[in-house]
Amino acid sequence: MIAQLQIDPTQLIEPWTARWFPQTLGSMLVGITCGVLGCFVVLRRMALIGDALSHAILPGVVVALLSLGWFGVQLDGLPPWFLAMWLLVGALGAGLLTAVLISLVQRKSRAKEDSAIGIAFTAMFAVGLILISSLPRGTHFDLECFIYGDPLAVQTPDLILMGVVCPAVLLTVALMYHRFKLISFDPVVAAAMGVSVAFAHYLLMGMLASTIVAGIKSTGVILVVAMVITPAAAAYQLTNRLWVMLVLAGTIGALSAGLGMSLAFMVNTPTGPAMVLVAALLFTLAVLFSPNHGWVFDRLRRLRLARHVAAEDVLKALYRLGPQPETGYVEPIGTETGLPPRKLVKTVARLCAEAVLTIEQGRLMLTQVGKRHARELVRAHRLWETYLVNEAGFTAEEVHATAEDLEHAHELSDALFEALGRPDQDPHGSEIPRREPG
Repeated sequence: MIAQLQIDPTQLIEPWTARWFPQTLGSMLVGITCGVLGCFVVLRRMALIGDALSHAILPGVVVALLSLGWFGVQLDGLPPWFLAMWLLVGALGAGLLTAVLISLVQRKSRAKEDSAIGIAFTAMFAVGLILISSLPRGTHFDLECFIYGDPLAVQTPDLILMGVVCPAVLLTVALMYHRFKLISFDPVVAAAMGVSVAFAHYLLMGMLASTIVAGIKSTGVILVVAMVITPAAAAYQLTNRLWVMLVLAGTIGALSAGLGMSLAFMVNTPTGPAMVLVAALLFTLAVLFSPNHGWVFDRLRRLRLARHVAAEDVLKALYRLGPQPETGYVEPIGTETGLPPRKLVKTVARLCAEAVLTIEQGRLMLTQVGKRHARELVRAHRLWETYLVNEAGFTAEEVHATAEDLEHAHELSDALFEALGRPDQDPHGSEIPRREPG
């Protein structure tokens, strides 16, 4: 039964008290491991495989329980740690079987990888649901907890399992780092270098299945997919280096779990969904504010580029037109550059503040710095026109608009000048200015 939402800020630190800290720590270990393994899942574009394995381990868990009955073992007499490890073995077997089935369906039929994943995991999950009805009477199997998760139900054996799986996965990733890196970016090259791509693939699937089993009580089979994919996808937004991505994904996974627990207690909501919500929020922040790939910084870079291009267009226009009346420059320069009046006035004011333009005796004109910059733009424009005609096969009538765009890369003009054999004129017969000394 879902609790009614109610905000109580005093409960924010409750998950960090002695009573609930073990459950919080266990969930954070799951977040770290899911995040690290998720990096390879994201890089290999196998996001659906996490969903497949999370559902496909159900028959493995049920068969592990059934097998105890086959051997006459009573569940009540088993140590909790042994039962947890036995269920892990069953789930691991089911996970590897699913990976093999996916590979077989993909190779032996016309089904693509996504179709093969959908066929294999739904079939395995259906088998698990059928097998649940075969469990002996009195066997407790909380299907709702299995599907939706409940970190507060985590017990000592579950924590021990997480404490074993998490370090084992991290150590394996560290030892196999270069092999995993190769198969993630170029499996063909990896195979050519002697790396067993199949072994590395199934090892990753086995670790992923083990992690899902260890964290199944925290997030359940539905939401654990988000803990595998979302932290890794957020880390992917923030860096282009794999080892940094692994560290960031593990950190984001841990933060998602810890902050999710705090959020769940504060607003009286289920803990698993709260963890996933925090992970999604962190991903959104990464998408918005990543320095290299974020929307906000990309927008700022585009705005700065637009301002830079507008400023250079104004300088070049004034160089061609000559000094203009202070009160009448908007129309001629606007016609030359295509800038709207408001943007043109702001650009001129900024250039005056930068001492590139000046107003003397009621006339807007270039300063010495402005003249040098404008000459460089004209020089770059005419060099690019020459290049487009001589090297790219354009006609003289076609090159102006393209050169207008390329001229802003005027730092290449010296190399272009040398490559073209130091030309004196552009295709229209206009003189190409020489670079001024200094």
